[in-house]
Amino acid sequence: MQLAKQLSALPTNKLLTGGGVAAGVSAAWSEVMPSIAPSLAGPGMAALVGAFVAYAVAYWVPDRVNTAQEVSYI
Repeated sequence: MQLAKQLSALPTNKLLTGGGVAAGVSAAWSEVMPSIAPSLAGPGMAALVGAFVAYAVAYWVPDRVNTAQEVSYI
């Protein structure tokens, strides 16, 4: 099996989008939920919701193509 090699040092599109969405959703959840549903307003719940939304959004984001890297087993 060949290893994949990224063409640049930038993070993958999925990682970049997921990280940004997770931070935004967690911050918004922490600001909005205390007035709507105080029982769901803790920092643990905000992190959990941010992670789930990040996974869902990143699933649909296409990634850049990697190149195959030759591997020698000498």
